[in-house]
Amino acid sequence: MFILEGLDGCFKTTVAGLVSKKLGIEVVKGSTFEHAQCTNEELFEKFKELAKLENVVLDRFIYSNQVYATLYEDFAILTEAQRKSIESIIHGKAKLFYLHADDKVVQDRITSRGDEYVDVSMVPKISKEYNKAISEAGIPVISYDTNEWSSEEIAEDIVKLIK
Repeated sequence: MFILEGLDGCFKTTVAGLVSKKLGIEVVKGSTFEHAQCTNEELFEKFKELAKLENVVLDRFIYSNQVYATLYEDFAILTEAQRKSIESIIHGKAKLFYLHADDKVVQDRITSRGDEYVDVSMVPKISKEYNKAISEAGIPVISYDTNEWSSEEIAEDIVKLIK
């Protein structure tokens, strides 16, 4: 299992597609705005099921939930105990890749692609929450600055690290 986390505009979906193609594995949306509309228990059950998957690329997961649900009051959020429970399921089998960029670069990317979900003025807050969530992750993290790495370079590096 490979988990890609990070702000919008940091190549997660592109990298997920490239890794999927190179390794012949499925991409699964692991955390979405729709998931956040569930109850806490429904969300926990959804993440537990995702945590049991093998040989998939998760485009976002519990860390995105932690970030966005912290910032948006109407989103369901996992408790710390629930996050730790899920991390115990994925520990030793999942690899977490954090894709990030400078706030200004992320804002420019979001603006240029016309993203309707993220208000660019929220990027610094989202970035801060991601840094916190990733630093508290209970599994090892490999980080890529997408100011310095292209999506293709990241995908190639991930494939190399896996093999």
